[in-house]
Amino acid sequence: MLEILIRENGGEPKWVAASKLSELFMKKKRKVDSPSPPALIVQTFDKWYNLYNKKTTKKQAQKYFYQNIRGKDLFKIMKHTKSYVNQVEKRYRLDPIRYLRNEKFNDEIIFQEKKIDLDELYPFDKSGSSRLGRCSKCNSIVFGNKFTIHKDDSDCCKAKINKYR
Repeated sequence: MLEILIRENGGEPKWVAASKLSELFMKKKRKVDSPSPPALIVQTFDKWYNLYNKKTTKKQAQKYFYQNIRGKDLFKIMKHTKSYVNQVEKRYRLDPIRYLRNEKFNDEIIFQEKKIDLDELYPFDKSGSSRLGRCSKCNSIVFGNKFTIHKDDSDCCKAKINKYR
């Protein structure tokens, strides 16, 4: 039987059977710390996570961000996230880890015009052929197209047409 002389933690030397050596090392196996990410990456993740504003999967997203996101992607991620957050309602947004893992920041965002209730904001006149609004400059009542009054300018001052009510 083969024996090896070892010294544990600076203590007294002792002879251990070679067959037991692997068991001894498995128990003493030290966890190797991974190098900490650069300060810029850490700060950027914190800013991005707050901007994304969906407080789920932070640890997984943080780990993925530190390991996979590089300097060239940081600007793109921040820019895309601002638009993504403004366009997509919070409950429909991907979780942060899925946003990063699926590289959503490379996708195009198709901007949608917010729908407004024309009937509530710009009521029909008595004839029903046009809508009522108010000139933003002189506040007089103006008549506008029944479909595009919210985009048109007034005839009196060539200013934006505000809601009637």
